[in-house]
Amino acid sequence: MRRIGILVIAFTTLAACGTPTGTGAQPEFPTTTTLVPAPSDQATTTTSSLATTVTQAPATTVTTAANTTTTAAAPTATAPPAKIAVAPYFYIDEAGHPNRQGPFLAPVNREVAKTVAVARAAIEQLLAGPTSGETEGIPAISTAIPDGVRLLGLTISGEGIATVDLSGEFEADDDSAAVAQRIAQVVFTLSQFPTVSEVLFRQDNVAVEVQTGEGELVSRPVGIWDYLEFAAALHIESPTYGGQGGNPLHVLGFGAVFEAAFSYALTDDDGLIIAEGHEMTTNGTGWGGFDFTIDYEVDRQQVGALIVWTHSAENGERIDIREYPVVLIP
Repeated sequence: MRRIGILVIAFTTLAACGTPTGTGAQPEFPTTTTLVPAPSDQATTTTSSLATTVTQAPATTVTTAANTTTTAAAPTATAPPAKIAVAPYFYIDEAGHPNRQGPFLAPVNREVAKTVAVARAAIEQLLAGPTSGETEGIPAISTAIPDGVRLLGLTISGEGIATVDLSGEFEADDDSAAVAQRIAQVVFTLSQFPTVSEVLFRQDNVAVEVQTGEGELVSRPVGIWDYLEFAAALHIESPTYGGQGGNPLHVLGFGAVFEAAFSYALTDDDGLIIAEGHEMTTNGTGWGGFDFTIDYEVDRQQVGALIVWTHSAENGERIDIREYPVVLIP
């Protein structure tokens, strides 16, 4: 193993010169753009990090003719509550390429109590916002959604349209640039589920027009292709940012890079490379999907990093670098 050295391990950004932005036409994404379960009772249960709770059972009293003897019952173990992982989309503070500035969206790992309403849980975590540690960290994680926004309703049709009703604090009818950013967060968060292809917005139970990434006001359902301005040139859907990666590591996402080619490295908690290689998207002239696995070996659970990048068509230097913390397991 060796250190990655010449890569910038601090979370630098993405976006090469000429990287295309949203055009309203759906790009070539992978067939499945997420590992997140559909919002149903098929949600995957993960092991809680909470310690097992020991509950003391009531004492047992034994009565004889001579006397009364009290004996304590043996403690009984209560299993920790089942958890599932959801991934609200927040912005990662990245410098970006001079011709395309961040921050860019990323699915940030959250653990919540097991529920069949997985999509609702993801939106509720999105509205709760980043933690104080995340907003003050390096890189900082942020949100464009105002404080106090409440989820009033969420339905998903058989045609893949998620209708989300948010309270007036969302301010979907505002004309500031931040509105498109916050709408993109909701769209990406819901579109990670295989049952959702587009999102229709309501505010205080009234249909509203929303702003696309290019500033167009539309009343139709919108999809992630309407907000590619806020996606990194190499956008990782799975593993989630800070989530458990599995072994082998399944990497899923989409990108728009020169000649479809990009490279990756997986590092352990010491910053040593434990796997590396090259991959391609499905499209050499625009947005295309990628889906591959990385075999790796570690002797214990630890927080490593998945790093992806591409090379400049002008001088061959490494650009569009994105680094994701990921929990590695033996």
